Amino acid sequence: MSSDKFLRGAMILTLAGLMVKVIGSVNRILLSRLLGGEGIGLYQMAYPVYLLLLAISAAGIPVAISIIVAGFLAQKDYANVRQVFRVSLRLMACVGAVLAVCLVLAAGWLVDAGVITDARAYYSLIALTPAIFFATILASFRGYFQGHQLMTPPAVSQIVEQFIRVVTMVVLAYVLLPYGLEYAAAGAAFGAVPGSLTGLVVMGCFYRYYRKQWQTDAVKVQAPAAELVRSRALIKRLLLLALPVSC
Repeated sequence: MSSDKFLRGAMILTLAGLMVKVIGSVNRILLSRLLGGEGIGLYQMAYPVYLLLLAISAAGIPVAISIIVAGFLAQKDYANVRQVFRVSLRLMACVGAVLAVCLVLAAGWLVDAGVITDARAYYSLIALTPAIFFATILASFRGYFQGHQLMTPPAVSQIVEQFIRVVTMVVLAYVLLPYGLEYAAAGAAFGAVPGSLTGLVVMGCFYRYYRKQWQTDAVKVQAPAAELVRSRALIKRLLLLALPVSC
C-alpha cells in the first residue's frame, strides 16, 4: 500500500512538472515576441541571480523537511512533526527575508561592479526581491506535505504558481512596454511575485484542510508524550540534510 502511494505521488509530481514546463515554454514564446531579443536579454540578466538565491535558500529544504517529517511520522510522533513545521517555517521566513534585503542592497553594486552588464536590468533585480521571500516560505510548506506523502497539494500549487506567474509576466510586460524595455522586463520579472504568493496561498488552504485530519490522527494514537526536539538541534539537522542538495 505504501509503495502504491509512493508511486502515485511520484506520478502526480511528474505530471505537474510536465505541465509547469509546458506553461513555461508558452511563456518564453510569448515574451520573446513581445520584448524581442534586447528585452529578453535584460530579463535574463536578472533572473539567474534570483535562481541562485533561491537555490541557496530553498533548493534542499523541502527534501530535508520531508525526510525528517517522514521519520517522525513513522514513529507516530505527531508533536515533533508539528515542531518540524514550526521551526522550518520560522527558519525559512528569516532566510527569505534576509536574502531579499541583501538583493535590494546589492542590486546597485552588481550593476556598478559590472556583474550585471546593463544598468537597465537593475529594475528587474528589484522587482524579483519579494519573490525570494515568498518562494522560500513556500518551499517549507511543500517539504512538509511531501513528508506526509501528500503530493497533490505541492503539485497543484506548482501549476497554479506557474500559471499566475506567466499571466502576470505577459500582462505587465505588455502594459509597461510603451514606457521602455527596462520597465517591460521588470514587469515580466515581477510575475514571479504574484506567482509565488498565489502558490503560498494555495498551500495554506491545503494545510488548513488537512490540519483537522492530522489532529484527529494524533488523538487516535495513544502514545506517550514525546520530548520535543530543540529548535537549535532541528535547524542543524535541516541544514546538514539540505546543504548537499543545494550544492
